[in-house]
Amino acid sequence: MAMTLTRCIREDRTLICSLKYIEKTMESPEFTKPISYPIDGIWANSSKLVPVLMLLTPGSDPTSTIEELARKKKKFPTKNVSMGEGQEKKAKAVMDECTVSGGWVIL
Repeated sequence: MAMTLTRCIREDRTLICSLKYIEKTMESPEFTKPISYPIDGIWANSSKLVPVLMLLTPGSDPTSTIEELARKKKKFPTKNVSMGEGQEKKAKAVMDECTVSGGWVIL
């Protein structure tokens, strides 16, 4: 009942309410923790011909983890482009530049 009421009154709080319900019902936060694959494993399975694509949830930001790996692999600094309206040309230019130089781009 509380989740239905939350959905009706504050739709933006539905996810939080659902997570709390699952934790309480299952008596463990194990089922609501985000699953994170180690960046080193992603790097090991990647290739220079195929980009790595990370699908993110609200509040997640792997930028610092990616930049830390870039430091280890001597690919720092990374080129970051915040994708929004009108950023396509800038992103394409940075990707073209890094294709030649071997740099990393975070979009």
